[in-house]
Amino acid sequence: MNDNGTFKIAASGIRPGSSIFLYNVSERLIFGIFEALTSAHMNMEPKAFSKNPKAQSSPFPVQIRVRISLECPPVHDDDPALNDILRARVGGRIGPLTFAQSEALASLIAHQCGALSYMTDYRRGVETGEMTVSAPPIALPPRKIGA
Repeated sequence: MNDNGTFKIAASGIRPGSSIFLYNVSERLIFGIFEALTSAHMNMEPKAFSKNPKAQSSPFPVQIRVRISLECPPVHDDDPALNDILRARVGGRIGPLTFAQSEALASLIAHQCGALSYMTDYRRGVETGEMTVSAPPIALPPRKIGA
């Protein structure tokens, strides 16, 4: 089976609303957090990631439309916390995560950009009526699907 077949199988469980992460194989970085707006399709954007402006097919034809749920710096593949989260994975970094792994990875990414402390401070401000909390500059508000 070629890589595209592998990627298509790996992406087959993604549905609109799924939280997803992007693994850059070349740089060994995990980006996120993204929300899937579509399921996986072939060549939605035929020129995506192509250096050839006349390309008829992307070098990465298995594609999913996404929106950014939380924009944070990427996590490097050798991060000890990431390796603890993904220790039980079989087959490398590509493919579906368990719910617990997804939740832990999202928390790791959110923690490193200050979004978790922001939410704690915001919740405390709502409860006490002291709304003096400013959003961190890289945290984006959640959006509803179809909005």
